[in-house]
Amino acid sequence: MSKLTRMKMGLLSGVLCLAGLAPAWGDTMGVPPGQPAPNFIGRTLDGQAYRLKADVGRPKVINFFAITCRPCAQEMPELAALARQFPGVEFISVNTADDDPASVKKFLATLPAAPTNIVLTSGGLQEIIHYPGLPHTLALDRDNVVQANFSGYTPDNIRHLRAMLPALAGH
Repeated sequence: MSKLTRMKMGLLSGVLCLAGLAPAWGDTMGVPPGQPAPNFIGRTLDGQAYRLKADVGRPKVINFFAITCRPCAQEMPELAALARQFPGVEFISVNTADDDPASVKKFLATLPAAPTNIVLTSGGLQEIIHYPGLPHTLALDRDNVVQANFSGYTPDNIRHLRAMLPALAGH
C-alpha cells in the first residue's frame, strides 16, 4: 500500500471519528465478545517475533493503529496512562500497515506518552479482526477471548475501557 493510500485511509478514519460516524462502544463490529481473538503475527520494534496465539495467560488490551491516523495519535497517550495504572494487563499496540520500524519510532516520538509494547505487521489485519476503522481496541481475557470492542477514539470508549480494566485484571 502506498504512503498516499495510507494517508487517505488515515484521513478518512479521522473524518469519520470527528463527524461522529465511527461506530460507538457496544456496536457489533469487530470480533464479537465471547469469541476467541483471531491469531495474528508480527514483530516487535526490537525484532522479536510475536504471535497472539502464543501470548496467553495474561489479560490484554490490543490497540490497532496507523501512523497516519490522527485519532490513533490522540488515543495512544491515554492507553499508555492506563497501562501504567493497570500493570496486570498487557497493553499491545499493533501497527496495521506495512511501515518500517524507523517510521513507527518517529511517529511514537511525536506523542506526549507512547505505549511501550509495539507490534509491526505486514497489513491485512482488517480482514482478520474485522474492525470498521482505526483506532480499534480489543479487550481480551487471559485466554484471548474477546471481552469488548472499542471502535474509534472517544471519551466514552476510554471511560468504558477504564471501567472494565479492574475486572479484567482480576482485582
